[in-house]
Amino acid sequence: MDVGGTFTDVVCSDQTNTWRAKSPTAPNDFGAGVLAACQLVAEERQIGLDELLSDTVRFGLGTTAVTNVFASQTGCRLGLITTAGFEDHFHLARSARHSNDGWLELPWNPLPRDAVVGINERIDREGRICVELSEEEVEQAARYLAETHQVEAIAISFLWSFLNPEHEQSAVEIIRNLHPDVQVFCGSKLNPTLREYDRTREAVLSAYACGALDGVAKLADDLRERGLQAPLLLLHSGGGAVSVSEAKNEPLQLAYSGPASGAIAAAEVARTVGSPNAISLDVGGTSVDICVIQGCEPERRSGVEADSLGSGLSSVHVGSVGAGGGTIVWVDDRGMLRIGPQSARAEPGPACYGRGGTEPTITDAMLLLGYIDPHKFIGGSMKLDVAAARFAFEQLGLKIGMTAIEAAHGAREVAIVEMARPVRGRMATAGIDPREYALISFGGSGSLFAAEIARVLNVPCTFSPKLASVLSAFGASSADLRRERIATLLKIFPVQGETIASRIDALRQQVSDDLALDGVSAESQSARFEVEVRIQKQKASVCLPLPDACFDSAAILESFVERHESRYGKGTVTPSSQIELSLLRAIGTGVTERASFPSDVTIEGRGALRATESRPVWIHSEQVEVPVFNANFLCAGDMIDGPALVDAPDTSVWIPENSQLVVERGQTLKITSALDPVRLN
Repeated sequence: MDVGGTFTDVVCSDQTNTWRAKSPTAPNDFGAGVLAACQLVAEERQIGLDELLSDTVRFGLGTTAVTNVFASQTGCRLGLITTAGFEDHFHLARSARHSNDGWLELPWNPLPRDAVVGINERIDREGRICVELSEEEVEQAARYLAETHQVEAIAISFLWSFLNPEHEQSAVEIIRNLHPDVQVFCGSKLNPTLREYDRTREAVLSAYACGALDGVAKLADDLRERGLQAPLLLLHSGGGAVSVSEAKNEPLQLAYSGPASGAIAAAEVARTVGSPNAISLDVGGTSVDICVIQGCEPERRSGVEADSLGSGLSSVHVGSVGAGGGTIVWVDDRGMLRIGPQSARAEPGPACYGRGGTEPTITDAMLLLGYIDPHKFIGGSMKLDVAAARFAFEQLGLKIGMTAIEAAHGAREVAIVEMARPVRGRMATAGIDPREYALISFGGSGSLFAAEIARVLNVPCTFSPKLASVLSAFGASSADLRRERIATLLKIFPVQGETIASRIDALRQQVSDDLALDGVSAESQSARFEVEVRIQKQKASVCLPLPDACFDSAAILESFVERHESRYGKGTVTPSSQIELSLLRAIGTGVTERASFPSDVTIEGRGALRATESRPVWIHSEQVEVPVFNANFLCAGDMIDGPALVDAPDTSVWIPENSQLVVERGQTLKITSALDPVRLN
């Protein structure tokens, strides 16, 4: 399952056959949307919902529950207990400021300043206790927060707790005994790294988001009552899956749940089609999400953004921009067409949905221009109102002296540029040559734009997998369980391997215990390790793998210099530089039941195809009768020349002029276009 802002997608697989469906997301009860989507798949399989769930051995869910809490700023009432004298450090936010119409403002903060209490305790930089923790003082602080602020959650973050977490652990126990209904989060457990601001931020954001999973827990109970025996697995920002109980302990890790599952599935597509370097482009109803894939692995980063407040969690590096199918088209004060970031979402939705929406969206534009068939939307289960879309764009066009068709065409052109912009930015910052990459498009409307975006960026080809419209949901059904543990080291090179070996063994045991709690047997577990290395006292670090969990000080140092200079320039590491081993990370993986891509029915291609139907499409300022093909009848080896459309039950694929589509194995559609020599120069 993948719960998006507009639709809830579901993929059901028995490793031979695959069924899929879309259901409108219920804004106030996402669990209802999940059950409705499950019901659609059950009907497609001609069985009851209870029977479907009782037969299920793997149930994965990508959810925006935590993301929505930050977007709507509707989290829990919380308080913070910290070291006396440092009550303001979280609100100072390292002097970070954001521009708002030219005014510099502090970033949004979920924590009221008067809900911060300082405790007279102290641990020094060596981890030694200088001032003992007072149990009475902790009780007074907790009582003040509970009675005065009626807090639902408390964050605890003391100085140097990553070296010695004794005081934080004691405070957690004291508060839980005194107020068992209040959830408590401490920085040393969530993010045991150097820098108290990062640890405090992790604890505060987790406390703020902890109520978001109440709906997930209710959904798990509802599914269990309907017959589901397999555990509900949630996709987290790192691209793996965790149980509901573990997600409650670290809710912030679900901040990019849905986008991460899409990137993981896109990497699987890259591996299947033999294109190890690619850019994933997920165009949903609300946003466009992109990720760089290198060597069939999605790019990762040490940080998650939660409404301008960053987190130190390791995550799949997904970038987003508000330019999805439901994005609203508007006119600014200069009389220029603009799109987003506002979205019509599931309710009321685009004007053509007939649910009360009146503002024009990208979906309305594509319908009006002929790219979407109003009678085949979501397999014909949802009829679209062309007249409503036309009226919305007529009203928009009146503001700028355009007809409805001209305004819709302009909206489409702006959308292509806006979707291409973040991809171009990622390629530029990563030093990527677009000619050496492919574009993997998915999401409900991704395949309508991918070929045009690839042409703008000079990417030679695009891939649209058979499950393109629900690929993020497929990622939720195929990701392994993933748990991470870290240890802060702060050791100057050269480092003795024996010192690191004991830390590796300890972290290996921790991730193994974590996976065991999720029900993974020892035989199904594996662990890999990586280190973060930096020039001493610098913030930026380089992440390096430890092959076979073996620490070779000289090899690590050599790899660091090479990677650092490739990123920041030759000579940035000098012979006198003090190189520091700052962090050791263990990534534990638990292999579970998982879905696989559908196999081909046949691989006998028929060459160039001729269409049996067509529909009028506005291309530039001319309406052209374009051939239309049914995706269900395509097989590997088939070829289609553009301009043309391929209609699937839940999406459409646009093949521009001077482009060619070839059906690859697994019914993946590959579109190639000639690179533009003018743009290359």
